[in-house]
Amino acid sequence: MKKLLLWCAPVVMLFIAGCSSSRLTTSWVSKDLQADGHHFNKVLVLGMLSAKNRAVKVNMENELATGLNNMGIQAVTATDVYGPNTFRHKSEKQVLRMLSRDGIDGVITIAMIDKNASRRFVPGYYGAGPYYFWSYYSFYAPYMWGAPYGGYYERTTSYSFETNLYDLARQNKMLYSAQSETIDPSSAEKMSYDFAKTILKDMTEKRILR
Repeated sequence: MKKLLLWCAPVVMLFIAGCSSSRLTTSWVSKDLQADGHHFNKVLVLGMLSAKNRAVKVNMENELATGLNNMGIQAVTATDVYGPNTFRHKSEKQVLRMLSRDGIDGVITIAMIDKNASRRFVPGYYGAGPYYFWSYYSFYAPYMWGAPYGGYYERTTSYSFETNLYDLARQNKMLYSAQSETIDPSSAEKMSYDFAKTILKDMTEKRILR
């Protein structure tokens, strides 16, 4: 039995590592988008996150751009091409001129639209069970038996992102928009990877790009 548990442990860890902390909540596709998707010569991935979240911005841009390139779509990141401050202190005309100069005809923006932190109580346990009425009743009756044994508060943080695709050749018209949620990511890298996987899966299923 011990050998079996030791053999299963790596499998369980791989399963946990493979689980995504990101999910799609909503997505929208323009009626102008062709049934077989839209072709861009070069797509810019632009993370619109604050300076204090620069590491997340860079990771999310890189993961999404890498995924697009793996799909055969030429994509570059705003940080690589224009630096960490991207278009700060630039006017719309200046930015569009820069993009046109560099052959960019599509832009994917990533913005964090919400961050929510909450707490929930996780009850403790009475040994290995089985659990019956009395143990349940006494556990939830602190006015009779004192505070619950072994319980603790768990903090949960969720991040909501909006991802939009714009066609610069059509007067900067939006072709696609998606909102996704990432819950308790273990790291900035894991959050970026899960986010990109979620968005690229939706784009593929809806035939957004070709």
